[in-house]
Amino acid sequence: MRYASLWSPVWSTGAGPAPELVSFLLEFVPRVVVEGRGLVWADLRGLPAIEVLGEFSSSVGNSPAGFPSSTTAGVRSFPLQIGLARIPIVAELAARRGESNSGVELCAVEPGTEREFLSSVPIPLLASAAGRSGVRSRRLLALFEGVGLSTAGELAALDPASIEVRFGAEGIYLWRLARGDDRRKIFAPIPPERPHASLDFIDYQVTDPAHLIFTINSLLEGLATTLRRRGEVARRILLTLSLAGGGEWCRTLRAAHPTARREVWIRLVRNLLERVELPHPVVGVGLEVEVAEPSSARQGDLFDRGFATSGLVEMALIRLLEEEDELIIEPRVTGHPLPEERIDWRPVEDPFAEHISPRSEPSGRSGPPDGLRLVLNLLPEPVPVDVEVGGDRAPIRYRDREGWHQVLSAAGPDRISGGQWVEPYAREYFRCVTEGGDLIWVFYDARRETWFLHGWWG
Repeated sequence: MRYASLWSPVWSTGAGPAPELVSFLLEFVPRVVVEGRGLVWADLRGLPAIEVLGEFSSSVGNSPAGFPSSTTAGVRSFPLQIGLARIPIVAELAARRGESNSGVELCAVEPGTEREFLSSVPIPLLASAAGRSGVRSRRLLALFEGVGLSTAGELAALDPASIEVRFGAEGIYLWRLARGDDRRKIFAPIPPERPHASLDFIDYQVTDPAHLIFTINSLLEGLATTLRRRGEVARRILLTLSLAGGGEWCRTLRAAHPTARREVWIRLVRNLLERVELPHPVVGVGLEVEVAEPSSARQGDLFDRGFATSGLVEMALIRLLEEEDELIIEPRVTGHPLPEERIDWRPVEDPFAEHISPRSEPSGRSGPPDGLRLVLNLLPEPVPVDVEVGGDRAPIRYRDREGWHQVLSAAGPDRISGGQWVEPYAREYFRCVTEGGDLIWVFYDARRETWFLHGWWG
């Protein structure tokens, strides 16, 4: 018997089960579900149901003050009826058909006797236990009464085809319940325990990072084995270090791709511990997989030679290249004087070349020592803007679609002009720092007498 249903007439008035009763019930069963219609379910799978509920009933009955009731300011005992069966609808009806006026009454329906128990249940009680209420149910019950059906046994004896034709889907649902066919899932499936591993240092404390990494490496080996056995890969692993001074130090490790490889996770652990200094020695280590997914769900790169799709992708590209002349292109810098015309897109001669020689840095130029540099981002086309200039013709503020922007400083002008081989041009460029901290590039077109925003540095 898997399901226990707890019901009290007091709860039917809207008071609902007292939280103290639910907490007390959890001391006997692993899971409890409280329904809004004044019903409590207890999960008894794998437990000696009669013994557990008998002990619970005895404990409730021997309680001198009973349990609090929301209908009174104090406390008082109230009738509590418990139904026990392997089918939810049978367990609920066993609880609702009790006759206790006070104390606790337990009604258990033995396996194999459910149809016999349901046969005498009135159809209105069956519909109420199934959670069916409203105008449609009242009309259906009136139809049942009109054809002389009063009990669940009489309803279960009818042919399902005739029930569906005359009473519809609602009638079929009650017909199934009358036959003990209750497909409701009262308790959600229990999720599998997440893979984890831990170790406590009983006789000593760890201060050496190398010793700590060695221990974590051993725990990761067991964790990786568990993941592979379950056919899963980990996306995030929680590392917890128990400290001698009390408390815990927790960090989440994230891999670039979900994996069950120990080498990847120990490298992340080593990189993490080499950058931190713990306030106290370590007395325990714990690892737990926070997010895992099936290893078969991994999405591969089409061009990764480790996947069977790589050869097919290369063949498809070769066929496209045979039909199209310039399918794969790359940018090349030209000597055009205008920045927006300086990039030329040219076809790649050998797109499947295994080795591409890196482009060397122009002589006499090198990046900053720390490798950081500002990059000029050009707009696809220069955007006209309104610019207010000062006495030296340098911008002091400009307006775009977002409104006016104050310019704190402007360097320039850098003049370019020409037109012998291209359309004539004459521009004055300024590098400006705005009040918001942006470094922008604007120019004045002397031929068109218009200011333009050309790009920004970032």
